[in-house]
Amino acid sequence: MPYIRFSIQVDTEDVEPSRVIRKIDGTIFEYAEESDKEENIGNLHCYLVQPGFAAEKGETLCDAMDSINDSTMECYEAVFDPDTDEWSEPIQEMYSGGPMSADMLFIDMIELDEKHRGKGIGRAVVEQIIDTFGLHCGLVVCKPFPLQYAGWAEKYSASEQAKPEFEQNKSEAFGRVAKFWKECGFVPLPDSEFYGHSPELARQPNPDAAKANPVRVPRGRRRLMQNVRR
Repeated sequence: MPYIRFSIQVDTEDVEPSRVIRKIDGTIFEYAEESDKEENIGNLHCYLVQPGFAAEKGETLCDAMDSINDSTMECYEAVFDPDTDEWSEPIQEMYSGGPMSADMLFIDMIELDEKHRGKGIGRAVVEQIIDTFGLHCGLVVCKPFPLQYAGWAEKYSASEQAKPEFEQNKSEAFGRVAKFWKECGFVPLPDSEFYGHSPELARQPNPDAAKANPVRVPRGRRRLMQNVRR
């Protein structure tokens, strides 16, 4: 049975604004069939974003997210208002006033070895990430993106990109990743390429409906609802 070993980076020196964002790394293991030795089958990267903690430390959330990398800054721009560091207006409209908690978990990357894909491991990993770090977050956010196309404009030559099947293969790869996240309960967020999941809701809002009417789950029932969905 696969399992995850998490590690959390906490910077002790007040050097960069990124110190207020908790970086979470994880290694996914499974015991090899031919022995009882653990086998590394994948990795993951997440960020726990706490606007209240950033404000307490005298940092703006925008500066903190920007000081990490382009991906975290993109995520910030997709869900937060840069003037207030609170949920953006589209997010507030989608979630009928905004998620109750101001915290966010950003799942930046999950990568599984190819031979372990298609077995339900990825979905189980997402569920465990949310169970471990996301249950008290207003939103868990990701950007569906096939890793083989990271930096694709530079990775693939002009002749490769000119092949008729290149765009089709790329489109199909993006579609498969988006389908995976939808099956995990994530929905497209407005005006962005990001997807979101609110652990406090029994039913995720319809992203096409500006005035959604989400059903909130009492905190004591969230674990039960997680188990029911499985």
